Amino acid sequence: MADYAQINNNHAAAAANYTAKQRNTGAGSDFSDYLKAQEGKEEQAQSAGEKSENAQDADYRKQLQEHMAEMLDKIKHGTIQPKIQIGAQEYTQEEWKKLLEKFDEAEEELIEQVEAEIEIRMENAEKEKAEMEEAAKAEMQSAYLNKEEETI
Repeated sequence: MADYAQINNNHAAAAANYTAKQRNTGAGSDFSDYLKAQEGKEEQAQSAGEKSENAQDADYRKQLQEHMAEMLDKIKHGTIQPKIQIGAQEYTQEEWKKLLEKFDEAEEELIEQVEAEIEIRMENAEKEKAEMEEAAKAEMQSAYLNKEEETI
């Protein structure tokens, strides 16, 4: 694939270099001859850097072959599952179920925490109410006793 793109780039560069003067003078009047000459020059230039590219290409090919073998093995054993795109993520049915279970557990835990907080606040409110009632009773008794003492 990279070779095809390289050749297309080479042809575009050659077309740009093949000027109107060269077309008119008859020197290299055949455009295909000019392209072949350019490809020959580029092949010679690439031969020096080809060793490193070939090693990199071999690594990519090896990785691709390993991935293809892994996918073939999964297909043969029926362990591959379709993935469904949800937003920016992809999930299999198993992964989606696990995600929902985690979400449900977190939600249940949050509900329990809120219920516990509400219960604590209710208990505190009842205690405050009872204390206020006792204080009010004590004030009323104190006021009643003060009135009685004043009348006596």
